[in-house]
Amino acid sequence: MLDVLPKPLFNAVERGLRERANLGHSGWESASEDEDTLTGDFCGGLRTSWAEIGTDNGLWRWRISYKKFRGRGPRAFEKEAGADGIVQVETHGPSGEITIKGVLFQAKKAGGSSRSDLAEQVRKMEELAPNGSVVFEFGRDGYRAAAGSIILTEIENDPRRIPRPSIQISEYLGGQFWPCKSGLRGMYFDAVRKILVVPADGAARAIPISLRHRVRLEVVHQSQVERAEERLRR
Repeated sequence: MLDVLPKPLFNAVERGLRERANLGHSGWESASEDEDTLTGDFCGGLRTSWAEIGTDNGLWRWRISYKKFRGRGPRAFEKEAGADGIVQVETHGPSGEITIKGVLFQAKKAGGSSRSDLAEQVRKMEELAPNGSVVFEFGRDGYRAAAGSIILTEIENDPRRIPRPSIQISEYLGGQFWPCKSGLRGMYFDAVRKILVVPADGAARAIPISLRHRVRLEVVHQSQVERAEERLRR
């Protein structure tokens, strides 16, 4: 992302991702009953209010949020795509340029029975978005993550073993996802049209989905906020 974003903005977002993710484990005691509760608690902890960062080309604002896919009922998107939801980053520049980065995630509770489904879920995510998925694992001893591509490689090397993520989620989000080592630039959920946009061979696929919750990270230029506020005052 440093090839398209000013360094102060890049660094501010990275710090935000790491700090909020590091706080996530503090919710284990109150949210450890099941995976949905843990996922909601962790993703809710990622969410921030608007923050500002100055760069050479102006003042930027950013925030963190997420989206959770519907997992129950007929044709639930989680069952079809293998993903619990998407974490995404959207940046808006002072000249109107927009950059979007997203990663599909599947969340597991350490020691939970649903881990038996992991291999198939990761395969579905990687078929939909190659190198665009991650597995989050919530446990008493820490919250960890692994890129979906790494999980698949470990399964291929030892099909009898269900692999476990090995690095802290904060390190994944700040050190792998945000610098573009994992996740896909150009993948995002369009809240207006309720579609998942996935880049493919220089084009983009628009996939209709049904969502239960929303979470994403968004960055916009101060001038855009001022214009929006002016329209509301009229």
